[in-house]
Amino acid sequence: MIHVEVNFTVASADRTAAITCLTDEAPQMRALPGNRAVRVLTDPGDEGAITLLHQWDDLASLDAYRAGPLFAAVGGILRPMMIGAPSTMVYDARPIG
Repeated sequence: MIHVEVNFTVASADRTAAITCLTDEAPQMRALPGNRAVRVLTDPGDEGAITLLHQWDDLASLDAYRAGPLFAAVGGILRPMMIGAPSTMVYDARPIG
């Protein structure tokens, strides 16, 4: 299973708009082939920090999402709000128990 963690920061004034964008996107992402989960996390100690976690059956499913219109549309909304570049980590993980 592929796990993706995207961390980024927005101005505190943009936090609600960024979270709304991601929560509006979540059902659409969940409906994509190969998607297993989507979660939006915030840091109570940092008003601008946001983390997007998503899980995919395989790298091909993730790549299809990244090449698709949903990824482009959400990026078009979020990137102008971001303070600095986002940090994206992709893991190939298998349950151990």
